[in-house]
Amino acid sequence: MSKFKVMEVRSSRGKNIAEVFWDDGHVSRFHTIWLRCNCRCSVCCRTIVGQSLVERSKLPCQLLVSKGTIHDDGAQINFKLAPETDHVTVMTSDWLRSACYCDACISGMLDEREMKFHLPSESQLPVAEYEQLDTDKGMFELIGTVFDRGFVVVKNVPREDRSVIKTGKRLAPLIETVYGEKFDVIDVKSTENVAYTSIGLPFHMDQCIYEAPQGILLQHALRFDDEVEGGNSLIVDMFHVLDIFRKQSPDDFRVLSRVPVPFSTIDYEIPLPAHVVTRKPIISLDYDDKVVGFNFNPGTEETLRVHEDDVEPFYRAYVRLEKLIYDPKNRLKFRLRSGDMLCINNRRMVHTREGFKTNGGVRHLQACYINIEDLRSKYMVLSRKLNRPVVAPKIGNCSSI
Repeated sequence: MSKFKVMEVRSSRGKNIAEVFWDDGHVSRFHTIWLRCNCRCSVCCRTIVGQSLVERSKLPCQLLVSKGTIHDDGAQINFKLAPETDHVTVMTSDWLRSACYCDACISGMLDEREMKFHLPSESQLPVAEYEQLDTDKGMFELIGTVFDRGFVVVKNVPREDRSVIKTGKRLAPLIETVYGEKFDVIDVKSTENVAYTSIGLPFHMDQCIYEAPQGILLQHALRFDDEVEGGNSLIVDMFHVLDIFRKQSPDDFRVLSRVPVPFSTIDYEIPLPAHVVTRKPIISLDYDDKVVGFNFNPGTEETLRVHEDDVEPFYRAYVRLEKLIYDPKNRLKFRLRSGDMLCINNRRMVHTREGFKTNGGVRHLQACYINIEDLRSKYMVLSRKLNRPVVAPKIGNCSSI
């Protein structure tokens, strides 16, 4: 039985748009070329992945509605589009309504995917238990927390070498970087990367040197001894900060969404010699002018080279954004314990650690990255399997859906 019923079909004055009137009072407007390209008849409708059965290059330059008829008590509409004489464009009412592209429907589609912000002062640290990964329900809820809050601390992960790899593979495929399959964050007084020291780090997202930064960062505390002073983790929801920034400083927001920043890792001495560079704005916007991604890592930024008129506006905007990132009201501070694993949406959150003194103890984190799109896919598959319907969440991968 159809959820939506069509009550009437009209053509616009120019006959290049079909107006569809629904039983709940909604009115949709569909262009004839859109209807033809999305025909649901048995000849045109894709039945397997990879098919493209409508050859758009062979369609007439202009199509007009010659007739629209309602069938099956409003559950189906058939369109005759001139000058085609041997084809009927078929639409089921439920599919057609789900694809309505009026402003209200597009806005609703995007709004239901928007991230929910959780103010640090009003929320507790999100935690999960390692044993949750043993059941579909537990894994579904753990992944859901990552997408809802932007991160989760998984407790009681086995304190064994490569546990982070084993855990990551249970969630989604691993992604290697210039640092290999995994990397160990421990104070070795490194001169090649500040992460391998006891020095405090700036707030950053990992690996924005790449065109597409790694989506999910896992950090497993193999050891975090009580003797260690400092080394606490700090997390900031960058999408929340950018929402504040846009409201407070709209002109500065526009500057950082337009002026590109260079990021790079050029080092021929690290375990995997690398020359990785990219140039892109700090803020990524989509077709609907919504924030869908960001790039922020002062530690891998290179010298700014932009048009002269953009230099001072860029630095002014950058300073204002950074002040919001470092505002204590916007950050959550906590200490990992031995056996904890921090799972961060690297496309949504920026993170850092305080400087620390070992005092004879050890702070040793082992880390890796997993694919965020595959993690969301698993979340949606589990949702269907468990009969717990959810909307595919926005995840910060430069897409609004």
